[in-house]
Amino acid sequence: MTGLEIVVVGVAALVTAALTTVAGAGGGMILLIVMLQFVDPLVAIPAHGVIQLFSNGTRAVTLRRDVDWRLIVPFVVPLLPATAIGYLIAESIPRSSGRAVIGLFALLAVWWPAATAWLAPKPGRGSRFGIVGAVAGLLNPTIGAVGPVLAPAFRAATADHVSMVATAAVAQALGHVTKVTAFAIVGYAWSDHLAMMIVGTVGVVVGTRAGAHWLRRLDAVKLTWLFRVAVSAGAARLLSAWAW
Repeated sequence: MTGLEIVVVGVAALVTAALTTVAGAGGGMILLIVMLQFVDPLVAIPAHGVIQLFSNGTRAVTLRRDVDWRLIVPFVVPLLPATAIGYLIAESIPRSSGRAVIGLFALLAVWWPAATAWLAPKPGRGSRFGIVGAVAGLLNPTIGAVGPVLAPAFRAATADHVSMVATAAVAQALGHVTKVTAFAIVGYAWSDHLAMMIVGTVGVVVGTRAGAHWLRRLDAVKLTWLFRVAVSAGAARLLSAWAW
C-alpha cells in the first residue's frame, strides 16, 4: 500500500469507529469496503480484524457498565469452532469473487436487518444467543464485518440503545479475537501490513472515544440511513469491479 492509501484507511477508521459507537453497528463494514479498494479480501479481513478488535475493545471498556453479560456467555461458546469452519469456507472462495461476495453480503445486511432479530425477540432472553455466536463465527472469516447482521438480535435482546452498543462491542471483540487467531495459526504475514494496522488502530481508538462523547446526543436513526447509503455505494463499487 502507498502512504496515501494508508492515510485513507486511518481516516476511514476514525470516522467509522465514531459512527459505530453512536449507531451500534455498521462502521466496520464501511471500513472493510474502503480497505478492499487497496488489498485482496484475505489480506483485508485479518488486518481489519486487528483494527476492529481495538475498536470494539475500546468501546467495550468505555461502556463496560452497560454490558449485558447474560447474552455474552451463550454467544461465546460456539464461537471458536464456528470460526474454524468459517475460515475453511473463506479459503474455498476464489480470490476473484471475494470482493463480490462481500459486496453482496453488505447490501443484504443493510437492507434486510431483521434477518436475525428472531434469535432474541425479548430483552433479557439470551439462551438462543449460541446461534448468534455460531453465525458470527461462520461469517467473520468469510465476510469480515458482520455487525449489521447481528445488530438486530442484540437490539431486540437488550433493554436500551446504550446497552445494545456495549454488549455488541464485547461480542464483536471476542469474534475478532477468534478470527485473528485463526489467521495467525495458518501463517498470515502480519509484518507485511503492519503500517496499515497501526494507523487503522490509532484511528479507531480516537474515533471510538469521540463517538462515546456523542452517543447520547446524536440521532442514531439518521446515522443508520447515512450508513446504509455509504455501504450501498461501496458495495456497488465492489460488485461493478467484479462484473467488469
